[in-house]
Amino acid sequence: MIQIEDKLKVFISSKTGDDQASIKYNLARKAIKEMLELTGLFQIYLFEEAGTSSMSAYNHYIQRLKSADVCIFLIDNEDGIPQGVQNEVDEVLKNNIPSLYYFCDQNSKEKTSLQTRLLHANAPKNKTIHSFEDFIQRSTTDLIDDILSVYRSYGFGNAIIPSNNLLMEETNDANDIQIESEKINIPYILSIGSKKISKIRCREYFISMFFRNEKTKEMASDLDIDYYCSTLLPIMFNGSNFNTFKISEYLKMLQNILPQAYFKVIELRWKAINEYYNNNLFESIEILKLAYKNSLSNKLEDWFIQDILIDLRNQINLYHENRNEFTNQNFGQIELDKMNNSLFYPNIDRYEKNLLERLEQDRQKSDIEAYSSKTFLGDRSLYTNSIADIFFEAMIFGSMTHLTRIYSIVQKLSYECFVRNNEWIMFKLNFKNTIMSLDKKKVRRMARTFSAHLEKLTPEEAKEIYDYTDNHILTNHKLVAQLLAISEVGYYLSDDDFSYVWDNLEVILNGWKKSEDSIVNLESYIFYTLKRIKDRLDQNYLTEFCLSILKSKSLRYHDSAIEFLCQSVNYSKVDYKLIIKLNEFIINLFKDKSSSISENHIKCLCCQLGKLFNNKENQKLNSKIQEKWPEFYELEYSIETNKNMPSSTLFLEKHLEIIKYRNLTQGENGSYTKYADSSFLAVRNVFGNDSTTISKELIDAIFRETANTILNSKQMITDKIEAYKLLYILCRIDKYIINRNSQIVEELINMGGDIDAYETMLSHVQKQMLVFAHYLLLELFQKDVSVSILNELSTFNDEASQIESCKLIKSYLDKDDKLETSQSVLGLFFQFSLIWINSTSLDLRWHSIHLLIKLLNVEEYVETITNRFIRIINEDDSYVKSQLVHGLGEIEKVDTNTAKYILEKSLVDSNYVIREIALTKK
Repeated sequence: MIQIEDKLKVFISSKTGDDQASIKYNLARKAIKEMLELTGLFQIYLFEEAGTSSMSAYNHYIQRLKSADVCIFLIDNEDGIPQGVQNEVDEVLKNNIPSLYYFCDQNSKEKTSLQTRLLHANAPKNKTIHSFEDFIQRSTTDLIDDILSVYRSYGFGNAIIPSNNLLMEETNDANDIQIESEKINIPYILSIGSKKISKIRCREYFISMFFRNEKTKEMASDLDIDYYCSTLLPIMFNGSNFNTFKISEYLKMLQNILPQAYFKVIELRWKAINEYYNNNLFESIEILKLAYKNSLSNKLEDWFIQDILIDLRNQINLYHENRNEFTNQNFGQIELDKMNNSLFYPNIDRYEKNLLERLEQDRQKSDIEAYSSKTFLGDRSLYTNSIADIFFEAMIFGSMTHLTRIYSIVQKLSYECFVRNNEWIMFKLNFKNTIMSLDKKKVRRMARTFSAHLEKLTPEEAKEIYDYTDNHILTNHKLVAQLLAISEVGYYLSDDDFSYVWDNLEVILNGWKKSEDSIVNLESYIFYTLKRIKDRLDQNYLTEFCLSILKSKSLRYHDSAIEFLCQSVNYSKVDYKLIIKLNEFIINLFKDKSSSISENHIKCLCCQLGKLFNNKENQKLNSKIQEKWPEFYELEYSIETNKNMPSSTLFLEKHLEIIKYRNLTQGENGSYTKYADSSFLAVRNVFGNDSTTISKELIDAIFRETANTILNSKQMITDKIEAYKLLYILCRIDKYIINRNSQIVEELINMGGDIDAYETMLSHVQKQMLVFAHYLLLELFQKDVSVSILNELSTFNDEASQIESCKLIKSYLDKDDKLETSQSVLGLFFQFSLIWINSTSLDLRWHSIHLLIKLLNVEEYVETITNRFIRIINEDDSYVKSQLVHGLGEIEKVDTNTAKYILEKSLVDSNYVIREIALTKK
């Protein structure tokens, strides 16, 4: 039999998108992905979950498709075959990739053209399902059996030819397509005689977790199996010590109900769990190997053996992770690959599947309910009982994997309860268990999406969320959870709690920093957390922490440390002697030719240090920079540190040449380049400085070449957007520039709304945004385009477009003291800003508040805007409120009472940063 060292790569294809019609596809794909990954056999690719890439989106997913071992297509007959799916079908046929097809006939019985072509004996496996829910319910096991049957055939020397010849005119008899369900025999252990084993204590615990205000039932005093199982729950969820769980007494109870062959193996599994809780992974792994050996010799059922191997595989991975090792010889995975069948846990998987199905059914009911109706989750005990039943069976069979997965299931249910009913307790429970997932991106997204709820945390509740991380078992996992927790609630802790928490973390981080065999995987979490709470930490500590890493032999951490020094340290609060040490280190770096530190980061830090010293103290650094990077010294460094006119001119001339070059080469011979930098932005930053004096000839040259970028149909949308922003500020700072460049201005006017540009699949900026940007430019040219601007703004109904339009308006209004903006256009900006400030999008609200502060200059808008500011300071996220506090000077100019109120509220805000910013405004 073939032994697979790597997981099978599965590509799941269906219609994608963020629209309402695509939700069912997204949910179905995620459900099948999760179920397949649980087996440990498969690596799943979903386009929407893929990271960023330098290649186009099309090339990215086609490349993944070509490297897949099998492709699964999910198609709704009613929707037909979208072009993207058709492209993938073509690639599958062209490359002879084994494929499985699922067609849903819920809304249309008429077969698609593709399904008709699949009706012959040699066609790939296809199946008709009657709903997307049916897909989730039935298809997972079938898919695994189908996929494994193909690859098992290789082990017997059979030649497998993917069935992709769709030109044969054959048909299948529909009656021949049958769905077989394999019955799995399991030990009859969940009842003693005719009396079913009680789970009431375990069930009541989870009921209490989700119904905090309800009194639980009185419990009987019997020391039965339910009692002993329930004593592990406070250890899992309340931070109790594992030593309070009496394993020996629990095993005695198990011995009374389990067949001897099973008990002997499960006894070993519990010994392994004991070692796991004591952070003895090696000992736990050795015991699990013995349990696996005994389960084989006693010929126990395959599903049970596989569960042992899954525990073994996971712990072996953790063991090597802690040792900074990688292995493709995981004993647990190797043995799993040898098994003929991949079976699901007879009861646990059924409980979980039923729970997720009920949640999905309730979610759909809620989504389609009338606005005047309100749907609540049904009897919540049905859900909590399912969780309790999963926990109970995991306890019976000693499954560590299923015990730890309880946190994920609790998170899913608490999330549904929270978003459906806006229950505060459910928000906290959801956020706690999201942190337990150790998924940095998921935690951050949850915090951003529900940022207004985080703002409501009291210091005690913030500490409660942090303390929940003690439930993690392994030391490094607990540290990751603590880092994620403090990164989100650190600014809401009381001063005493934060000091206590940080003092403990500081000891651990210092140990990690000094260790020669520190766990590499912790690096990203540590620096991520330091960035998130940097404003509440001692800036001297942060500088010393990074500097000591840079001086150490831990080369893999150097880039993270110097990047942090570049971006995240407030040097105004750093001791001058420490800055001198940092300066000396940078100077020594110029002599070290073997240094692997990023050159860009070194340049950035040089600019930071160059701002801190006078010329005498910084003469040595300046000479070293001038010697090593003369062009950088004359341009970027001089601009950042001195901002003198000759340097600014040289800098602008350099970027003018870059713009000219890109105008000539972009799109040449069909070749397009996505640049990491923007010369338009660099030039705009220079002109943003009021003290900058540049010759009219150079300004005109920049104006004309920037206009050429807009006129060039081969330029990318994002580059043209930046070009428009640069033209706005050029028109603002020089009111005669339009007359001096009348010819090219006329060309821009004659473009109207007919603007062409190269549109990349990875760009979130729509081509229509160019039309809006152009109308703003025409407004600067004194053209009456208010109706056109209204028409464009009214079409931007997605978050990305609204944010981009908000950015454009902000750029347009910069330096507005040079040219008049028509009242009709200002009125449009005002109306849409009020709409956007009520958005659920945090980023959109952040951008909108800048517009509202700018529009305070219009007297008739003041009352409406200041009333909205009062609501914001009381209700919104600190991310938005911080901009309001920073803008207190502008607010005070038009309404002293509102400014005073905002300041008073900010001084007692729950967020530490808001309070600190407010102190600077007193």
